[in-house]
Amino acid sequence: MINPQSEIRNPKSNGFSLIEIIITLVVLSIAMVGVFTVFSIGMQVSANPQLIDQATQLAQEKMDTVMGDRMNSARGFNYIIPGNYSAENPVTGFAAFNRSVNIFCVTAIDLNTNAGAPPCASGYTHVTVTVSNAAIGSVTVQGLVTNY
Repeated sequence: MINPQSEIRNPKSNGFSLIEIIITLVVLSIAMVGVFTVFSIGMQVSANPQLIDQATQLAQEKMDTVMGDRMNSARGFNYIIPGNYSAENPVTGFAAFNRSVNIFCVTAIDLNTNAGAPPCASGYTHVTVTVSNAAIGSVTVQGLVTNY
């Protein structure tokens, strides 16, 4: 037989009190705000790799055009001047991107210092293509075009 005295339970050990439940809910809600903040920031920047890739491809496309013009026998080295590569605001087919080309002469001694406007007697032209987007900033591709 079971002793009826052993069946008596302490009423405080039967479960959680209302105050314990409220405290637990407050702590969990504060923690969830932090977790949701991390997820929302992650969602906002998750498209950036795709935008960076698009900007890089657009910059490389324009650089390839410049290099192609250099190799074209009808155009050649002297065609590589700022007037032939105007800014695109926005880039055709890519409304979120702007693209600009900066071209200046350099010398063989210093390939980064502006030595004047093309056409370049030195035989070296520094070309910088910049593609910008409001969400990611800008991507820059640089190249050197020679007359050799």
